[in-house]
Amino acid sequence: MNLETAKILGTLEVLIDKRLEFRLHNNHHSSLEPFVWDIQEKGDFSLLNLGRDRKWITLTDIDVAVKNWQALERRGYLNPDDYPDDYEDVIAPELADARAEIYEELADAISENLQNIEVFKFSRIPMYSFYVVLGQDQENNWFCFSQTVARETKLQGEIKYSNLPDLTMQPSLDENTAKLKDKFQQIINKLEPITIYGYYGGGYDYRFPHYLVQAISDSREQAILIALQQAGMLDIGKFHKFDIEALSWNWDENEIAEFYPQYDKINQFITQKLSDIQMLRCSFWNRECIYVLGTTKAEDLAGIYIESKFDFNP
Repeated sequence: MNLETAKILGTLEVLIDKRLEFRLHNNHHSSLEPFVWDIQEKGDFSLLNLGRDRKWITLTDIDVAVKNWQALERRGYLNPDDYPDDYEDVIAPELADARAEIYEELADAISENLQNIEVFKFSRIPMYSFYVVLGQDQENNWFCFSQTVARETKLQGEIKYSNLPDLTMQPSLDENTAKLKDKFQQIINKLEPITIYGYYGGGYDYRFPHYLVQAISDSREQAILIALQQAGMLDIGKFHKFDIEALSWNWDENEIAEFYPQYDKINQFITQKLSDIQMLRCSFWNRECIYVLGTTKAEDLAGIYIESKFDFNP
């Protein structure tokens, strides 16, 4: 590891004391830890490389993705190991069978019209996973298809950031790519959103619409980022600061006196020692994985990793 990057990591380890409290609303547990991405060791930083490194992205095939999209609809709720006693919206078998044929139609269209197809399983917790399909057309544009992603937790100002303006920009499409986009979208439009139940029991009535999104870019990585943002899994923004007032919602007087100056030091250190600081938020139903990362002088990435678990009855 570069010496300058190692110094930044060492300082972050000192600043992020184990007693330092970080808790998102309605989350039972949140944790902070220093994070470094060593370019020489791990290569360029990207969402796919991060997911592989953190073991929440694995390769699979399109048949597995389609079967899981269908299985979620037939089941009607997220966790396959539980049966919600207050869930009633099970779709009729006839409708499920009809939708299965449409999914197969989409899979065939992707296989026939795209090359370099890759299918990714995203899973941070055993009980929940979702699937993303990526492929390239003859004009070298990348198509990405994702199911929508359940997200229990809402940020309430704990991290101040602003959206990056270019994340949803798509290239002007040539005629063939535009026609192919329309072809895929016509199939997707046949699959109207299905309501999926989130949490089991206890009268906690969280639901979200399950459907497919399509994104296109001339960049493989950008196509994935656009699709996952549309799917509700991903937020990327320019980081401004940790908002101490918003974070202090459950602190007592002693914790306020202790934690305020610590977060002031963290905010100051990050903004002084790192450039191009961004927040990368990845949601996996009831688990949040949030990275606040900036570039070091050695072109490594360094910052803070936050993992938070939603509790339906905190």
